[in-house]
Amino acid sequence: MPDEKKNERLLLTAVFLFWFSNYTYPSFLTTYATNTLGATKVLAGMIVGSYGLTQMILRIPLGIFSDVLRKRKLFVLIGFVLSIVSASGLAIVALIAGRDNVPSGLAYGVLILRGMSGMMAATWVNFSVLYSSSYQGDRVATAMSRLIVPQCGSQIIAMLLGAQLAGRVGEVWAFVLAAVAAIAGLLVMLRVKEQAPTGAPMTLKGFLEVARNKELISGTVLATIYQLVVWTTVQGFVQNWARDMIGLTTAQLGFLSVANLLPNTILSHYSGTVFALKYGRRAVLAAGFIAIAGACLLYPQTSSLVSLLAVQALLGSGVGLIMPLTMASAIETVPGEKRGAAMGIYQAVYGLGMFLGPVIGGFVIEQFSIPRDGYIANFYVAMGIALAGLVLAVALTKRRQA
Repeated sequence: MPDEKKNERLLLTAVFLFWFSNYTYPSFLTTYATNTLGATKVLAGMIVGSYGLTQMILRIPLGIFSDVLRKRKLFVLIGFVLSIVSASGLAIVALIAGRDNVPSGLAYGVLILRGMSGMMAATWVNFSVLYSSSYQGDRVATAMSRLIVPQCGSQIIAMLLGAQLAGRVGEVWAFVLAAVAAIAGLLVMLRVKEQAPTGAPMTLKGFLEVARNKELISGTVLATIYQLVVWTTVQGFVQNWARDMIGLTTAQLGFLSVANLLPNTILSHYSGTVFALKYGRRAVLAAGFIAIAGACLLYPQTSSLVSLLAVQALLGSGVGLIMPLTMASAIETVPGEKRGAAMGIYQAVYGLGMFLGPVIGGFVIEQFSIPRDGYIANFYVAMGIALAGLVLAVALTKRRQA
């Protein structure tokens, strides 16, 4: 038991550093790409979306390979190495961008490096399955709620520190901080002990059975919808709205991320452990989609840091209610030896939302000659997507399912 507790602490510490290394700079990435590197709104959307695109491509193969090899830790270690390379590359780009004669095309370098960070995030398939390997049935939702706390908590701290560093001493230091966290995470992960899954090895027939799992399908559809909204707004062009329309500084953008992620972290903890058990999964998911739709409706009304913080918190609350339950649906009815494939399908498909969200947002905004009108149209498109998620949450989820 003491060894199990120690191993869990190491795993959760590694989770914290895993996401920390990827989130010291997203709070200012789109404004950095457009204002410093001269990227168009569409290219900025592609930079943000490349993070989801590489995840979408890699997550199913990573899940299958980890099931076939019966190894999860190896892939997580590879992920940390990718994060080190990506963050270091972004730091080098920032150094070059700070010189007098800035080469053209630097934004395309950021596109490649952000895609590489998406490759790192793709190994979350293996990480989450490694953590959940000792949980079965309805205990999975509780485990996922516990896992998301260090995941989202690290993002809060990383975005706040990264934005402050970028705003006060330069973007390069936010990228350096990400590289340092990735190195620390690699060292922690080397100490984690892995227990190989039992049961029959993965086969094509087994993969097809997993892919037809109704709970996996419903959880994946709902996760893709909320990711579309998040990456069209919070992870996409809320930053530009805040800077261009409200006049926030780079340092203040970090507070927006905290306002979004803090309620996300808190409600993620209670979503699967308390709310779903008391009110049923359908009610909790519906409440989550209503919250994010309401936030999208209110974004155009914000005109100050305080009002924008409040709307960010509302959207974060909705995501916090939704995320653990969709994640649990992906694997709770799947045997342990096939959970890598199930989580790969879940995360690969919702990676489509992460890729398309900012691309759609950039396209919508570019259709308007007045930027303010474009941003508002983007928020309303996101609201429509969230309302579609509400309808599907009610249709696909059993009334009293915990």
